[in-house]
Amino acid sequence: MDFELSSLIELYEYKVDDLAQGREPRGGRASLLQLRKYLLESKLPGPLAKRFREIDRRYREQPAAEPAPPLGPAAPPQTQDVEIDLGIVELPLEEEQPHEPDEPQKIQQVFAEQVYWTRLKRELSRVARGYLGGRRYELRLAYAFLQNFEAYSKTPTFASDFNLSRFKLSEPIPSLSDPLVTLDDEEVALALLLELFHIAMDLGDLNKYPLSLPPEGVVPYLRRFLRHIVETPEALPLVIPGGGPSTEELRTALDEARRSALTAHEREGLVRDLEEKLRKAAAEERRLRMVIDEDRGRFLTAAARLSALLQRYLPAPRGEAAFPRVPEPLAAGSGEGAKLEEVPKGATMVTIQLVPARFQLGGVPLTLSVAGDDALLTIAGGERQLKEDEPLIVPYENWEVWAFRHADFAHIRLEVREGAQLSQLLTEGSVLAHLVHPYKDYAYLRLLRAFSARLKGPVNYEEYAPESAQRFAEAPLDTLEAFARKGLSVVKGRLQRTPGGLKLLREVSADLGLEAEGQKLFRVLSDWLNYRPPTRETLGGELGVATVASDPVNIQAGNLVLSVRQAEGVVYVGSAGSVPRKLEDLMIWPLEEEAVVIAREGNRVAHTTVKVV
Repeated sequence: MDFELSSLIELYEYKVDDLAQGREPRGGRASLLQLRKYLLESKLPGPLAKRFREIDRRYREQPAAEPAPPLGPAAPPQTQDVEIDLGIVELPLEEEQPHEPDEPQKIQQVFAEQVYWTRLKRELSRVARGYLGGRRYELRLAYAFLQNFEAYSKTPTFASDFNLSRFKLSEPIPSLSDPLVTLDDEEVALALLLELFHIAMDLGDLNKYPLSLPPEGVVPYLRRFLRHIVETPEALPLVIPGGGPSTEELRTALDEARRSALTAHEREGLVRDLEEKLRKAAAEERRLRMVIDEDRGRFLTAAARLSALLQRYLPAPRGEAAFPRVPEPLAAGSGEGAKLEEVPKGATMVTIQLVPARFQLGGVPLTLSVAGDDALLTIAGGERQLKEDEPLIVPYENWEVWAFRHADFAHIRLEVREGAQLSQLLTEGSVLAHLVHPYKDYAYLRLLRAFSARLKGPVNYEEYAPESAQRFAEAPLDTLEAFARKGLSVVKGRLQRTPGGLKLLREVSADLGLEAEGQKLFRVLSDWLNYRPPTRETLGGELGVATVASDPVNIQAGNLVLSVRQAEGVVYVGSAGSVPRKLEDLMIWPLEEEAVVIAREGNRVAHTTVKVV
């Protein structure tokens, strides 16, 4: 069946291509409309539904066919003496037509979306790997959601049913052993999660779904939808193993046996057998219902996790993620031999017109070559083609070079290598930077200690008043860092034993009168506990990576310059007028309103500046 639907979608794509190129579709527009109607009414599986929507969007973008002229009396024939205006206008050839360049804002938006989806795909791949273990509650629920959402979005009640009061389940949640659903494959799991995010991004766009939702209402709506699926009794049907009779069937048989015309002895034996079967069947049904109730609770937890995933990674105002920053395109002259405006020194991302150029990003030498419609990017001597709407990702030392192309523009940026230990250390360092900063008498460290105690039981908050921070100010910075990292480790262990315990941080911050600081600590703790590779958007500053050798490496942080040098296998960090500090794997250098986070892995050192105040 899926093969037939795939073939029909391919045929639909051919017809839309004909229409886009100005040709009459094979079979005429009537056949195209009939095929489209059939596909709209079909129950397409997730990947096919996504492909159909993309093709259908292209169809809807085509101009409507001109209406046929109205029927009426024929116009009188023209005589030969009357000049006939045929309305012929000389049009320039296609290559002579003026090209209207895209606006910089539009170019930036296109590239920002490409960076967002590339980064999201990478992060969801990590999340999907975590969902493949156990009974895969999140993936099974995501699959059921996609099937039910596609079905319900085609019903007349969908457009006005914000509270889902008229929602009816079309497909149950698949069982773990369902042969028609393959959820043990990482690519399938990633595709499910990506499709969930595509729906979340499209909700509120009336051209895609006839449901008028504000961006802030997308995640609450999807959370309700997930919960409605789980709470519908038919979502987790009661199935008797082996296909045996149900208790209702056995009760009916027992009533018939008691009224039967058998002899008293035969009737007594039959009733006894049926009563025994009924007891066993009732006990098995009770056991199964307990299992289903437990499963329903786990699916509700899975619904909360999927909702939290959407909230975390959807860009604001839909969620909490920051949309990627893309700089405006650099100007380039016109005509042959046009030169690119100089790339700012120290930049780690750039948007440029496709003209031949040599430049550096973060110390990475890059060469852009253009020949006709082809654009080539040379990275470390390797030449790679830039393709339209297809990201190019090339590792280079401690970076990954990401390159995107759209029309006559390219966006190139540096990202920290995926999965590197430095990335994990920088994420932990962003929490540590708050804890060791003396802001408001070490407000963040006092919050963490009170929160750690609250995870064990009731707390006397007077013990964490500003006076308790005096000993922190007297301790050496390295000792304070070790103390804070140990406290982080304890909190992480207690949170693993207390699901949802992070919410108690709001209560603690309110009791200490540090609500604003509590919200910030909640965010950085969440980023650390749910580790994802940091970016310049999530860390809030520029990333820097260097290799420490015999020569010192300088780190610029505002007006402060930190020197990192290696001596006999030991790495030291210092500044003018201060005693050098030994760098093991992580170090915080507090400033007035921010802190420098320095992470080390062997001879590689990464650093960023974190805003604390």
